[in-house]
Amino acid sequence: MGTTKVERVRGVNDILPDICAVYQQIEEEWKNCFESFGYRPIEVPLIEHTELYLKKSGEDIVDKLYDFTYRNRRLSLRPELTASVARAYVDNLQSFPLPIRLYYIGAAFRYERPQKGRYRQFTQMGIELIGAPDAMADTEVIAIACRGLERVGLNNYRLIISHIGVLTKFLDYLHLENRLSSFLLANLENLRKKGKEEIKNRLQEIYSIGKTKNESVKKITDLFKNMNDEEAKTAILDLLESMNIQIDGYRDRDEIVTRLLTKMKRQEQTAYIEKALEFMSQLGELKGEPTRVLKEAENLLSTYGIDCSILQHLRQIFNLLESYNIDQKSIIIDLGMSRGLQYYTGMIFEIYHSPEEERQICGGGRYDDLIAILGGQKTPATGFSCGLERLTLALELEGKLPVVCQSVDVLVVPVSVEDRSYAIGVAEKLRAEGLRVEIDVRSKSLSSNLQYAKKQEIPFTVIVGADERRTSEVTLKNMQSEEQVRVAAQVVGNQIRQMRKCNV
Repeated sequence: MGTTKVERVRGVNDILPDICAVYQQIEEEWKNCFESFGYRPIEVPLIEHTELYLKKSGEDIVDKLYDFTYRNRRLSLRPELTASVARAYVDNLQSFPLPIRLYYIGAAFRYERPQKGRYRQFTQMGIELIGAPDAMADTEVIAIACRGLERVGLNNYRLIISHIGVLTKFLDYLHLENRLSSFLLANLENLRKKGKEEIKNRLQEIYSIGKTKNESVKKITDLFKNMNDEEAKTAILDLLESMNIQIDGYRDRDEIVTRLLTKMKRQEQTAYIEKALEFMSQLGELKGEPTRVLKEAENLLSTYGIDCSILQHLRQIFNLLESYNIDQKSIIIDLGMSRGLQYYTGMIFEIYHSPEEERQICGGGRYDDLIAILGGQKTPATGFSCGLERLTLALELEGKLPVVCQSVDVLVVPVSVEDRSYAIGVAEKLRAEGLRVEIDVRSKSLSSNLQYAKKQEIPFTVIVGADERRTSEVTLKNMQSEEQVRVAAQVVGNQIRQMRKCNV
């Protein structure tokens, strides 16, 4: 009966031994980096309730989730690890002294179009610093990201820093409703790329803002503008009753009136949205050398009568990074960056590989509201993650991939079936001494085993036959120099180590 080959799922990869060894070396360097700053490891589940990611990132993330229902429970493969770490903190760690420093290295899954450096299964390495509210904590997080890159040899990077609070402060000043503010925050970078008209069109599609042309509707909107919600509800219901209009159907009449009021208020806010878009356009132009950008940002906020104290946080970070020996020339402040994720509340940053291909490697920021959203006490938090695959690609482009250590030190070859037990004993002794040992398990000829050792770049071969068994010896062959010696089985490990020094 014929068989059909089962294909690999699109967007996920087999990590073969050589690249797996590279990944392990990179992960080990990052693990050592995290631990050198006092961070402790945490592992969280691959699968969570979908609600966790909806609470953290909103409905926009749904299209990127591996989201399914199993036995009446809506579940998802984790698209990132911050939400799970925050949930684990709420479940298990709220009674612990603050701050809490945690690090993770693990797989995540997102349904996105596969392309170079972007896969549907990928590995995130990152940290969360929970319980510290100020610039020292944010600077530590950024410094660890830079230090991790430098530890694996990637010094050619650009660090871009921003602060989402600059825009949120302005939107609060305009008193825009929350959904509109969230939409504008999420589209700050789109505004710079696509222009104001594109954002206005999106607002019209989603919220019907700017569509009302009817003068009568405008007059009705103006009528209720100065009333609070309860007064406006009562006035609308009285108006409908006086006109003998009944609200029928399945929805509650208060719900219908509330939605009507919300829509009317959005129409009122059109002028404010124009102001917001103008401010955002000016903010998006503030990108470059930190000292200059911060000065220009201060002038912009002053023009709009907004407190400039929030910029002091960025100044502190910039100054403190110098104490971590971060190259000041690699730092850019970009106040038009938003990272497209609505849960950030303060400092945000991204790190890019600088040569021909501009690819983001790391990203993160402050998220002081997330733990409360997930049911915990209000707790400040900040962190970042780094994509292992993207980092590896950047190292490959620069010719700086870690050198993979030889995986096997010795091949032990029993000449005959009768020699197998003795060969196993020799192999076990060498393993006990810390050497990595293969033993022939296919009963190949001696010449075939020597060819195999050469192809696999195994530096030493230990041959055992009847003569060696009788004298408790082995024949040791140095595959590089072709030197071959007969030594006691008890000292073969020492002999290998001496020969290895000569090979180097």
